[in-house]
Amino acid sequence: MKENEGHRERLLDRYKKGALPALQDYEVLELLLTMIIPRRDTKPMAKQLLARFKTVSAVLAADSRELQEIDGIGERAATLLRFIRDTGSFCLQESFAGKSYVTSQEDVEEYLRFHYAHLREEYAVALFLDNRNRVIHTEILAEGTVDHCTIYPRKIFDKAFRLGGAGVLLAHNHPGGSITPSEADWNITTRLYQAGKLLDIQLVDHIIVADGQIVSLRTLNQWPEKVQNR
Repeated sequence: MKENEGHRERLLDRYKKGALPALQDYEVLELLLTMIIPRRDTKPMAKQLLARFKTVSAVLAADSRELQEIDGIGERAATLLRFIRDTGSFCLQESFAGKSYVTSQEDVEEYLRFHYAHLREEYAVALFLDNRNRVIHTEILAEGTVDHCTIYPRKIFDKAFRLGGAGVLLAHNHPGGSITPSEADWNITTRLYQAGKLLDIQLVDHIIVADGQIVSLRTLNQWPEKVQNR
């Protein structure tokens, strides 16, 4: 027990002196687990978690039941791991709310990567913008299975009208890891773009998040405005 306590103190001291870059990936999880599970050696748990989920972000995004399959991870520890990720996501959302998307695209991408890149099911989210392109509201539009997530344009534009929004940025994740837009992705993009022109609410972009990567459909040649201008 004393040996474990000494190791924990040394690990904590390294963090205090050098922050997270001073620690290896498994040590980040190990130190976190020491604060959740105070009376066990958490290094084996941390290494098992990393071996299974590959990254610290993926561990924090993992399903509670999967986390509890690791020896030593109980319901309380699994819940706290998810809570830590949700708290980080909340802080990121606070940090970019009200900022200009045009000048802070990196902030928006950071938020989307953090919140969606490692989710196992598909989610679609809308960022509603005012007439100065500032984010005024974010909302999950739909949740689906790995291969299906339904997005309803009417729901998006109804919300935009209620908020007094001037633009919408659509984003969704690809849990399978492919960053390539599907035919369905382009279909919904075209529908939203055309409806937005009629309603005077601009579709600013459609972003796909997959395996920590980001692709902006607006930058691609199939973007509806570019197709119309050919």
